Amino acid sequence: MLFYFGFFAKNKSILNKIIKGVLKINHLFPLYKEGQGVCNFNMLFLELRIIGLMLFLLSSQVGLSQILDINKPVFSEEPFFNTRFIQQNGIKLITGSRSSKKVKDIIRTKGLDYYYEFNERGFLTKQMSTYHNQVEKKDTNIIIYYYNEKNQLTTIRKSDSYGYFSNHFKYDDSNQVINQTYCRDENYCDYKADFDLAKQYTINTDSFSYEKQGELQYKKLYYNKYNKVYREEFFYFNELGNLREIYSRYIIGNKKSKVQYEYDEKGRVGKIIHFANLSTNDQESEVFLYDELDNLLEIKVYQNDKYKTSKQFLYDKKTYLLTAQLIQDIETEFIQIIQYQYTFYTGDRTSLTLDKH
Repeated sequence: MLFYFGFFAKNKSILNKIIKGVLKINHLFPLYKEGQGVCNFNMLFLELRIIGLMLFLLSSQVGLSQILDINKPVFSEEPFFNTRFIQQNGIKLITGSRSSKKVKDIIRTKGLDYYYEFNERGFLTKQMSTYHNQVEKKDTNIIIYYYNEKNQLTTIRKSDSYGYFSNHFKYDDSNQVINQTYCRDENYCDYKADFDLAKQYTINTDSFSYEKQGELQYKKLYYNKYNKVYREEFFYFNELGNLREIYSRYIIGNKKSKVQYEYDEKGRVGKIIHFANLSTNDQESEVFLYDELDNLLEIKVYQNDKYKTSKQFLYDKKTYLLTAQLIQDIETEFIQIIQYQYTFYTGDRTSLTLDKH
């Protein structure tokens, strides 16, 4: 598999020079100055999950070696790290620092950073990212995650320009979300990155139900606060229990959307195709490439078959810790480079370099 961007394909030395340049000007540090397609679906599909588990155990270490969970949208607002990998390696913090490079320009640091914090069970508990707002002033987005004793995600709390808001989830006995409540939250702390709930205002509650429709599909219904169905989703699975399609329709307005999943010979997600509005022909697709240990190497993003973005992931050859992410806009060749550093529960802290790749 290719381990570099398409426009570097004819000259790998260009990428090596870029990486060395990054190492000279980038220094990773934590934001604290004090020093997140195979679904967890209904128990009605237990037989399929057992079959999937058997195939999983017979495969070559799927899920054991990867730091990124290939079944989650990576670097999104959902928890997307491999919980087992994080726990087994005692990772406490991951911090990232971003730089960028335009065509015929030097690499420039952005002063923008990423921060991921984990509990001792390996679950993501907080992520922060700094950015420049409309007046070029640095600000921070914060997401905090809360779990119950069953390791179910019960609350996602996010910051915005007005303070904090949160979504709270309740589950049934089959681990399906049956209730979601949206709240506005007042923070008792003056420092934005610290949160202590002072007061909470319940704004809206949605509920959900699930219906089996054949051996390989089920339907999810969305209810508003008046207990009226406003949306329905249909989930279709292949004979191995892998999700192959989600079809969604709003009752009022009849807006329809669809997501399709394709898998490679090892059962890994190979392609995801998004149809945001079926009344148009627009679509966005993502193609996934892996190494022999199932680590995600690249995501290629297409819009209506036009190649738009390439996201490359670089790993340390000895530890398989993610060392960098390279994001290239294909049309402009503009590149963003994010380097990662790790802090462990043992107190050790390591700054990984890319010279070994």
